Amino acid sequence: MDENSALLRVNHVGSLGPGDRLLVLLHGFGADENDLAPIVQHVDPDGRFTSACFRAPIDLVPFGAAWYERNDEGIVDVHTFNTSVVAIDATIDAVCEAGGFDRAEMVLVGFSQGCAMALAVGLWAAPAVRPAALGCLSGMLQEIPGFEYDLTTLPSTLIQHGTRDPMVEVERGRHIRDVLLAAGHSPDYFEYPMGHEISASSLFDLRDWLATV
Repeated sequence: MDENSALLRVNHVGSLGPGDRLLVLLHGFGADENDLAPIVQHVDPDGRFTSACFRAPIDLVPFGAAWYERNDEGIVDVHTFNTSVVAIDATIDAVCEAGGFDRAEMVLVGFSQGCAMALAVGLWAAPAVRPAALGCLSGMLQEIPGFEYDLTTLPSTLIQHGTRDPMVEVERGRHIRDVLLAAGHSPDYFEYPMGHEISASSLFDLRDWLATV
């Protein structure tokens, strides 16, 4: 993939403890690198991870950012999608090098558009070290022309989605689950009576799952 690999802006949230593993969080459309930072203290209260939130490369008006562009029909722009995959991948490498983290022990969590990017980076067929685990929150698996996923092996994977989500319908979360099941894997899958959000129940389940990976 021959795309721009400029590094992304990073909010180095840090850790409440030893933080000898890396947790990367990818925000959704219209948010920024500060959006998911407040959940870190709740999902990793023992400080097992050093957390970093990345900012998407496409600035929106009046505020926020996006990982990729799409048209009125919802068709994803291939170039911006690929550019973000490469940029996330390169930024992970840079953060791992700077902090002395093992990329194979990293956990990658994404919300909404960030979930699509977490799946793309975590399951990319390109020769890269996969994370230890993937957290897929209220998101989707994007099928992009020319972009190849490798489902032969799968990190520990959590999928969460709201049954009342008005922005990313719950069927898209179920589709992630079904694709992974069809490939012979058993992701942890949860639905909640919530909208496009992270509720208290989903937050506690994310915490419990993260403690096991």
